[in-house]
Formats: sequence, structure tokens, C-alpha cells
Amino acid sequence: MRARELLDWLAAAGVAAAAISVGAEADRAWCVRAVPGGGDGGDGEGSEGSEGGWEVFWCDGGGRFEWTRFDDESAACFSLFGRLVWARLAGS
Repeated sequence: MRARELLDWLAAAGVAAAAISVGAEADRAWCVRAVPGGGDGGDGEGSEGSEGGWEVFWCDGGGRFEWTRFDDESAACFSLFGRLVWARLAGS
């Protein structure tokens, strides 16, 4: 799964689009984006540093919570997809 497909898959599962930000940090949303500094997101993101990869986190008030780094885009997207669909099915 690619980041640009994530919103469609989550919408099909009944997750509100406002709860997700793809490619950018957004307050009060789950964010998935290429790590600045070399992530190969294919979208020109990241040019500082050299770590690369992808990150998933909840952003609130400028803080990042439950931050996780992944080596590739697909792993990051499937992780966030699983987390949000599970929460939706569990009713939380």
C-alpha cells in the first residue's frame, strides 16, 4: 500500500478522512509521512540529513505521540491502517 492510497482504503473502512494526514504534519490527526532527510517517498519529500524511512504518529498541540519509524512506505501505511481500522471496529 502506498501513502496516496491510504486515505481511500481508510474511507472504505469507515475511518473519517479528517483524522489522517498523508505527507504532512497536521494537528489532531494521525500523520504518515516520509522522514525528512532522505525518505524515498517519490514525492520529493525530505532533503535534510540521511536517515530516510517513514514515520507514523499522532500530532496534538505540536507534540508527536505514539511515534513509530518504518524503513518503507508500505509498512508505515499498513501499520496506520491496522491501527485505525482496529480502533474503528473496537468502537474507540
